Amino acid sequence: MKISQNIFPLVALLTLLAGCAGDSNAGDSNAGGSKAADRHKPAQTMQEYRALSEHFYALDQEVIKQELAAAGLKKSFKPSKHKLFGFDIKKAVSDREFIASAEGKALADSLLSFQTPSGGWSKRTDMRTPRQPGEQFGTEKSYVPTFDNYATSTQFWVMVNACNAHQDRRYCDSASRALRYILLAQYPNGGWPQTFPLRGKYHDDITFNDDAISNLLKVVAAAANGDERLAFVADDLKLQAKRSLERALDMLVATQVEVNGEPTIWGAQHDAETLEPTSARAFEPVALATSESADLVLFLMTLENPPEKLRKAIDHANQWFARHQIDGLRYRRGDELPALVPEEDADPLWARFYDIDSDRPVFGDRDGKVYFDIEQVSAERREGYGWYTEQPYKALKQYRKWKQ
Repeated sequence: MKISQNIFPLVALLTLLAGCAGDSNAGDSNAGGSKAADRHKPAQTMQEYRALSEHFYALDQEVIKQELAAAGLKKSFKPSKHKLFGFDIKKAVSDREFIASAEGKALADSLLSFQTPSGGWSKRTDMRTPRQPGEQFGTEKSYVPTFDNYATSTQFWVMVNACNAHQDRRYCDSASRALRYILLAQYPNGGWPQTFPLRGKYHDDITFNDDAISNLLKVVAAAANGDERLAFVADDLKLQAKRSLERALDMLVATQVEVNGEPTIWGAQHDAETLEPTSARAFEPVALATSESADLVLFLMTLENPPEKLRKAIDHANQWFARHQIDGLRYRRGDELPALVPEEDADPLWARFYDIDSDRPVFGDRDGKVYFDIEQVSAERREGYGWYTEQPYKALKQYRKWKQ
């Protein structure tokens, strides 16, 4: 990737990206937002978007270089790994008493240190201990920052909780920076990549996989619809969120896969320009993705007075779920066969992926081979990947209430 040589100094960068930066008056929660918005606005074309991506990539890298120089170090070092982030996500996101405690405040301060200059966070990184000068922002360089594995959306909500608990401008600014980053990372057509700045290959696809976009939609909708937890967010940023949500909802309608003229559900990822479903890792083929689609539908059903095009999208998706429901079987993840065993009272199941052409459950392996029988998949992938899901059952139950 060609990187822009026009790099802002670090201090100017942080002022530029802070959603509420530029005014030390903590009583004015909207201070500085308009100035930052005037400097960077969502891209209108893919050419503008790619230029913004390269610019932010350079800015993130420059911070590490400046820290190394200031500390007299020659090489950056990685933080410790963790499956997620090392802390209790539910408590940090929603427990006001916890985040108000000394332990909670220490965690919020640590997360501040891991926020990239562009505004996001990494994945698979232990963030319980503050990042040190010269330390990388995450354990996987090509994923910094990212929306994968609940990264960035999780830290955003922790900062929101900390902002409201402590009334500390640092946490409010951090959440506003993260929201602005999310809005700038949105493609002009309304989708989001897995990582931003862009890193190439399937990471640049519109990524529903592992609920990346579902998590972002909840953030954007909260800002757009006046969630009281986000009262500190600048008005201009809330307006951008409204426009972002409109584009995202149009994107969802446009990417809902049609088979023989009939809308079905969504793929795990879609091409950022053609909007066609795409593959990702070797064991993730082009297919309809049930779990991610269920979470998209669950989100859509939270919207007040959705327009007819969204109501139809919800109807079509739930009708597809109902047609593909598997009853009387329980899924056993692992190398033990058979993977599906009879169980009369088991909740309904769906395969994770369905082949678009044949409408059959489809399974992949690390060698890129695709099968229609899970028992042909290697033991390693049967153990290391969830091939069936109950998530559409939640959507169907909610749908019955929603239709009333």
